Amino acid sequence: MKKRICLYPFFCVSLLSTLLYLYFMTNVHQSTPTFKGVGTLGKLITHASQTETTQRALNKLMKLSNQTKSTNKINDPEKNGNHLLKKDEISQLETGAEKKRTHFLGLTGAWGRLGNHMFFYASLRGIGDAINYTPILSRTDPILKLFEINLNNSVDKFTLNNNVVKGEKCIGIFTKDLMSPINKTTNITVFGYLQSFKYFQNIESDIRKEFILKADIKARVKHIFNTLNITHRIKVGVHVRRGDFVHREGTKLPTPSYFYKAMYMLRQNLTNPIFVVCSEDKKWVTDYLQLNDSVIVHESVEVDFGVLMSCDHSIISSGTFGWWTAYLTRGTSIFFKGFPSPPLLGCITPPDYYPSDWIGLE
Repeated sequence: MKKRICLYPFFCVSLLSTLLYLYFMTNVHQSTPTFKGVGTLGKLITHASQTETTQRALNKLMKLSNQTKSTNKINDPEKNGNHLLKKDEISQLETGAEKKRTHFLGLTGAWGRLGNHMFFYASLRGIGDAINYTPILSRTDPILKLFEINLNNSVDKFTLNNNVVKGEKCIGIFTKDLMSPINKTTNITVFGYLQSFKYFQNIESDIRKEFILKADIKARVKHIFNTLNITHRIKVGVHVRRGDFVHREGTKLPTPSYFYKAMYMLRQNLTNPIFVVCSEDKKWVTDYLQLNDSVIVHESVEVDFGVLMSCDHSIISSGTFGWWTAYLTRGTSIFFKGFPSPPLLGCITPPDYYPSDWIGLE
């Protein structure tokens, strides 16, 4: 008489093998990013990631290619998210800050020009929001000449009593420790330049509402656009930083070919754009960037900034002035990959400095 074969053990083994396979495959897929930057596979993944980022930016740009005219940020601030807070909103913000926060966040010194000060203010706002502190701003800060800043607290000096000093790792390297609360009940003074968008990325909408042009500068920008007859065209702001950067170590400047490449890319994707070029070196831009589809504008620092930030897209070279004009346009931004260069490169980490959807060219 033949023996019966029991299939139960085989069934159990098969089921267990299937479950282990599914578990393994799930975890492999979830952990794939850990191979980034390691060997050939890492290079392929890194390249794919960078290509995907650039493609997302270009796709965003392609959606605008069917436009026949640009959105006029000067005439239509509400549509672009650049609107002033209403009085009742300001009151709520101030009241909320006073109830919620009892300690202050200051800065040791304030170096540089407009772009640096914008980073100081935006980053202090972001850090303060993260650790539940109220940032303070000097009443003489240059950003107050340009923007309608809603101040909860302002002082004559940055110096705070009863404070702890915390510093950044370097100029453009995001220092996560600054976003962490301290155990002591005290004011905090921050030392550094704070040039990373990551400090304020969680309150981006608030920062954009703060950096709104004052009425007189907005009127001047509108007049310039009307005079040049470009109000209804798609405007690309082009900032060319030269001046003190020409001979400064670590601030490599782009050649004309960089601007030509960037302009060509946007011409291929936008309908009849006009390139609005601003620079303190008018001779250089006249020699190289005076083109059939470009105009050159140069007045005061405030007006030049207002012109560039009121454009629809951006091409920038080096420095914080251009960085902020690109950030505030909310369009496609193209930046010069050669900045920063050694030895400044060791103090500025590109992923901490440039948003991931910006396009880098050389």
